[in-house]
Amino acid sequence: MDISWNGLSSFEIKTATTNGPVRIVTDPYQNSTGLRFPRTLQAELVLQSSDEEDANNVSAIGGDPYVIDMAGEFEIKNIFVFGINAPLKREEKGKSVESLIFCIEAEEMRLAHLGALDRALTDEELQQLERIDVLMIPVGGGRVMSPKVAAEVISQVEPRVVIPMSYAVPSLKETLLSVDEFCKEFGACRREDSNKYKVARKDLPEEDMLIMTLTK
Repeated sequence: MDISWNGLSSFEIKTATTNGPVRIVTDPYQNSTGLRFPRTLQAELVLQSSDEEDANNVSAIGGDPYVIDMAGEFEIKNIFVFGINAPLKREEKGKSVESLIFCIEAEEMRLAHLGALDRALTDEELQQLERIDVLMIPVGGGRVMSPKVAAEVISQVEPRVVIPMSYAVPSLKETLLSVDEFCKEFGACRREDSNKYKVARKDLPEEDMLIMTLTK
């Protein structure tokens, strides 16, 4: 499996199945965020965690993908996806902002993507995120969870690999904290930086959790 980051909470995940490769894109964002979304992305599957500008640019993805933008259990091309309702703490017009988090099962691994979550997980949400191998988690504060809350959520989930997302990068219009601020919450942490994370089940860390920082 190859995981690369497009910025904010958008990833491209290339995974192998018995019927051939499948490409998954999460949270394609609008250029109004200040970042330029890649023009050439194609996918079989798109996961959209909210209808906000950081996640709803589905029309930018080529290849006529299947779009999951609601809660439920889905099997698409031998990939299992669980969409889980996770309303934000942040409110608009007196109502919680609707949001999804996702669990993805592929290549005998379980991945969780927490969208723009701005709070700790509830017990019910946590039950649906058992045995997570790779956790994609927002860490920049502001409209998403702060580094401190992200550290709490990581201790709740106990993944083997953490991939931070939604943090400060050049050109981004909103003010977020840096990924280094997030890493400070852990003190000494095992961290690797790369433009792509290539992983198979046999390569997952057995002991120390790995923080994998992907560069755009």
